[in-house]
Amino acid sequence: MKHDSDSDLDERIETLKQKYAQRRNQAPDASADGHTPDHRTALRERYRTRSDLPQSRPDSAEEDSPEETDVFCTDTDVTLPSSLARSDQSRSAAAVHVYQEMLHIYERLQQYQQEKSELEAALKQKTKENKRMKASFDSVKELNDSMKKQRKYESFTTHRSRETAAPKAFDPKPSKPEKPQSSKAAGKAVTHGLLPLLLDWLVDGQLMEVRDGSRPSPQERCARVLPMLVEQLHGAAAAAVEPSLLLRSLLRCIYCCLLHLERSSQHTVLTSTLRRLGEEVSRGSRVSPLFKSSCLLTRFLCSLIIIKTISQVDVLAQAVEVLSCAVRTDEGQALFLEYQALPVVLALLRSASPALLAPSLDVLLQMSSESRTLSAFLDQCSSEDFFRCASLFLRNPRLEPPLLEKMLMLLQKLSSVRKNKRLFEASALRLLLQEMHRTSGRSQAFISINLSSILLNLGTLTRS
Repeated sequence: MKHDSDSDLDERIETLKQKYAQRRNQAPDASADGHTPDHRTALRERYRTRSDLPQSRPDSAEEDSPEETDVFCTDTDVTLPSSLARSDQSRSAAAVHVYQEMLHIYERLQQYQQEKSELEAALKQKTKENKRMKASFDSVKELNDSMKKQRKYESFTTHRSRETAAPKAFDPKPSKPEKPQSSKAAGKAVTHGLLPLLLDWLVDGQLMEVRDGSRPSPQERCARVLPMLVEQLHGAAAAAVEPSLLLRSLLRCIYCCLLHLERSSQHTVLTSTLRRLGEEVSRGSRVSPLFKSSCLLTRFLCSLIIIKTISQVDVLAQAVEVLSCAVRTDEGQALFLEYQALPVVLALLRSASPALLAPSLDVLLQMSSESRTLSAFLDQCSSEDFFRCASLFLRNPRLEPPLLEKMLMLLQKLSSVRKNKRLFEASALRLLLQEMHRTSGRSQAFISINLSSILLNLGTLTRS
């Protein structure tokens, strides 16, 4: 067996001794307890014992090799003092305590972060709601300001036109080439067919007291006279450079005929006549269409006729815009009531055309503004026809919030009329408004305010 020399063993023992001395300097002395043995003596005794073993064991060479001795005499064989073990335990306990504190602080930070996110979301929603309400109030304010300016302008224009009307009526220098010729054509048309019918109508309607069932009804008279009125309108529109008394009278008569024909089956028979009438009013024979005339009455009547006879959305949108501008004045609001224009606007709302809903509601909102005609307008709206139309309008699944706000503003004023409570019930509007009030969110504050006001006026407001 191969053995290490004593000098090599002494070097190894000296190395272990130095390591042990270093550990003793770092930790309290444990030899007083009798637990620290003399490592040098123990190693020597072990080495001598193994040297005296018999040489005949071939497998003991590996066990007694210097490498085995090196493994046996590593630093792990040095027993640590008990004070070091207690120190390690105290450090571990302190580390656990610090970890628990940090975990608690982390959890509290997570609660604060969540609360901060909720507050930021609520603030963002509140800011959005405030912007929406501000935009709604700004639009109403802008509408009122524009209405005031338009009234002043219309009043000034009306005054100027009245001042200049007398000189133009007696102008000794009229247009010579066109006016005499058009007057002859108009005279012939009236003389041959239109004038006898109108005279008979006047006699039967106003001068004769005795009436019987043999005379034609107003609807039948309208059906007979309307085609000739359209021909007369074509000649008057082509001849008149400025709106004339004849043109306005023809438009009034034509519109009244349309109102009568809507109540009879003959309205569908005159399809081609109505189409020619709409084309004449929307395009006309002059450079400018009739519904863009400088005369307010002409513009107003032509717009109503277009809405009743034309189906093109772009032309209808222009006609509704003319109505919206007209009702911004006191004179235009009076014409709206006189010529019963409410059913015309309600027909546009029933069509549910996206391009016509907003301008049609603008007309109704203008009429519902504070003016001398407000009471009469609310009386016209206090009908089953209007409330059925409003109920159908509110049930539109694609209704945008601005349009909903406008309709609710109008219904809020109608709810203040006591007799309308029955109409809210009959049209199922009350139940619909209650459901809308229940499901309205924070982002719809303006809508919720109007709904609450309507239900409060109806006496059915429920507080959840």
